[in-house]
Amino acid sequence: MTPSSSSSLSNNHQSHNIQSVIADSFTLRKLQTWDRLAVETLCNESFPIQYPDCWYDEVVSGGLTSTGLFDGEHLAAMIVSETKCLSDCNIEDQDIVAETNVHVTYILSIAVNKKFRRMGLATRLLNNLMQSLTDNPPFTRAVFLHVLSTNSAALSFYRMHGFEFHASLRDYYKIGEEYADGCTYVKYINGAHASAVSFSDICKTFGNTICMPLKAVCKMLSF
Repeated sequence: MTPSSSSSLSNNHQSHNIQSVIADSFTLRKLQTWDRLAVETLCNESFPIQYPDCWYDEVVSGGLTSTGLFDGEHLAAMIVSETKCLSDCNIEDQDIVAETNVHVTYILSIAVNKKFRRMGLATRLLNNLMQSLTDNPPFTRAVFLHVLSTNSAALSFYRMHGFEFHASLRDYYKIGEEYADGCTYVKYINGAHASAVSFSDICKTFGNTICMPLKAVCKMLSF
């Protein structure tokens, strides 16, 4: 290892330690009904999509697992997740684990106030969630999420924390009048592993099965 690379690693380690100290200074607690306006404000500032009012009601009423980090009385960051049976997930997500009749946890949202970014708050929230799921009933087998395929910062964050790409989701998000592609990222825990065949693989196979004969016919007609 060269002196420059050693120095870089040392600086990264020091930076990580500083972020951990700063993040630990924030108060961690479940989101409550009186946090609703702060939650809505944070989401509107953080995401290009609009959540319905019923979603915010679930976030602060206990319908979803929702945790916030607070700087005094101010909401600095939040994470929202839901643990459910794999069979209750959307069809495009039912192949993330090779097993059946197991529980998985879906991260619906992680948001950090712009004022408090790059302080390790998202990492603290994610680590807190993962610790609560590891080796504890109902023994979630995978933690997964959907993210805009163009959100490079989020993709980098999840990869850094052990999440791996699972599938592409064409036109998954509607932002204003436009559609945007998403992708699924998964982290396997409690001894689970990836399914051998993903939903996107099935779609590709089905598409090829339908399209290839049509292409052949079109080619014949073109002569």
